[in-house]
Order: sequence, then structure tokens, then C-alpha cells
Amino acid sequence: MRENGFRAIGGLAQKLTSGIARDGAKGGRSNALVRLKADWPAVVGPDLARTTRPDALLAGRGARAGKALRLKVSGAAALEVQHRSGQIVERVNAYFGHKMIDDVRIVQGVISAPRAAPKVQRPDPVIEQEVAGRTASVEDPELRAVLTRLGARIASGRRGFLLGGLGAALCLGGEVRAQSQSPARFLDPLPGDHVLGRPDAPNVLIDYASFTCPHCATFNNAVMPALKRDWIDTGKLKLVHRHYPSDALATRASLLAECAGPEKFFAAVDTLFRTQVQWLTASDPAADLMTVLVEQGVSEAEAQACIANDRLLDKVIADVQSGQALGVNSTPTVFINEQGYGNPGGIDAIAAILRQVGR
Repeated sequence: MRENGFRAIGGLAQKLTSGIARDGAKGGRSNALVRLKADWPAVVGPDLARTTRPDALLAGRGARAGKALRLKVSGAAALEVQHRSGQIVERVNAYFGHKMIDDVRIVQGVISAPRAAPKVQRPDPVIEQEVAGRTASVEDPELRAVLTRLGARIASGRRGFLLGGLGAALCLGGEVRAQSQSPARFLDPLPGDHVLGRPDAPNVLIDYASFTCPHCATFNNAVMPALKRDWIDTGKLKLVHRHYPSDALATRASLLAECAGPEKFFAAVDTLFRTQVQWLTASDPAADLMTVLVEQGVSEAEAQACIANDRLLDKVIADVQSGQALGVNSTPTVFINEQGYGNPGGIDAIAAILRQVGR
């Protein structure tokens, strides 16, 4: 189960939230490398950063080969870096929020001293005021203050904050107190929730999911077919899907699922999860994502409009706030009949829970 955020590698929430916007502007592998170079000490830690530099992102060789990071290494450190290559792969993939590389290829070279980090500038007062107005509806004052400060720092425009700041809220989930006012009210279907199954079904399963989470894709692809056949279609269970995006790309995917409309929402969710590997590993994931829902009748122009639709974004934000109130800190997180079970595993485990607590 993947924890939201990057606390283990230096707290890169700000980079995560602004990254997709930059990728969309320039596209693809070259811009990803620019980001990686800029943030390298935070990604791998100061020790490795002193002796290594990202040099290139390479396409895989052969039918089964994955992408690789070519890493320039000072000669004396090559053996140590080779031993730690697995750790480097994990940290690079965690930084991007998805599987960016499968391997590290080492080349020897001279490593120059890193440039000093730029000074943080005070946010534009106009942007700061705009962001404060947008976050005013967040009930928890500490969460509201953090979102306002972070949003004002990273926003190059209103949508840059809204798409990115939501991911940042999740990245900071372990450091910001979640809303605690009346959390029990979120354990039943809410107005605006997407519900699969009969309205009068006695059992309720609420699933908080992120579209860039591989375990959420496993839940959709391996668990949902049997859950639908044995429990939902038989009228014994209704399933509520709530968005809990762990990064800005997942936020975009949530907006696109909403774009499909209520009637096609769960078909869109299924498509996004079944094609997850395809668009996550594309050279430009944000661009590839825009074309995934064509079979649900969502054109690229409509997808662009949905990304900029505040009403759809408000729905995603509402889901996130409900998850914060319930203490969700990873995906998938499942609640069954008002009890939290985290990621309970396969269909056998979920069926056992339903037999035990079922109505």
C-alpha cells in the first residue's frame, strides 16, 4: 500500500504539485529530467547527490526492457552506487509518483558542485488573496492555513494551485490535522456520491482511491468483478467511490472520471484503472491521459474543459475532505458498514468481512 506523500525522501510535496503543470507545458522525458536534476539532493539524499548526477532518461532496449536512468558517477563511488541502484530506482519512482524507471545505468564522469538553492520569494499578494478565498471553505484552520501558504507559493495561475494544491494536501496528510468534526456523517452515501448498486442495498462499501495508485488498480481489476457479481448485482451491497488523489496527475484523472458523467462514471473509473500502466509510463502521462476516455465519449476538447471545471474540482475536494475527516492516509482505504479496514486485500478477505459484519 503506497503512503501518500514523500515524507521518506525529504517532503517533496511542492515539487509534486507543480510537476504535472510543467510537464504539460514542455512535455515528456526531457522536462522530467530537468525536474530530477533540480531536485536530485532531495530525491536520493545528500550523500549520493555528492557523487552522482542524473544524465539522461533512456527508453528500454528489447521487448521486455523498461526505462532506465543514465547516472553520471564519480569514478571512486561507482561500486557503492551500483550496490545502491535498487534504492535509487525506488526513490526516483516515488518522486514522480509512478513507475518512471526500472533500472540505473552508470557512466563515469566528473561531478561538479551543486548550485545553491534559490531563495524563496514572498508570494504575490494578489495570488495570496485569491488562494485564501478559495480555501476559505476548508473547516480545519490548520489545514486551511497550510493550503493557503503552499498554494500561494506554487501558483502560476488559479488552476495551477487548484490541481496541484489538492495533491499537496494529501502529501502533507501526515503533518496536517485532518478535519474531525462529525466524521460519522461521511460513513454513509452523501449527496453527490457515485453509488454502484441498488439504493436499498443493506451493506455499504466506501472506497477511497487514487488513480495513480497501483494497489487501487489491483482492487478494481481483480476484486471488483467478483464483488459486483456476488454482492452488488445481487442487491446485497452498494459501493461508493470517493476520490483521494495522491498527486496532481491523479487529480486530473479524477476530473476526467467526473467528466464522463454519472451514467458512465464507473465505466470511466474501470477504463482509467485498466489502462493505468499505459498512461503512467507514457513519455508524457498528462497528455496520454487526456485520450483514455474516448470510448466513454469524452473528446480531448471536452477533457480539457473538465480539467478547468471548478464544479468538478469541488466534488473531488469534497471527497478529499471527507477522507481527511475519517483519517484516510493511504489508498485504497475501504470502509464497510461504518468500519475502516484499510486495504483488506482480495475478494476472499472482503467477502469474509461482509459475512461477519453484513446486514
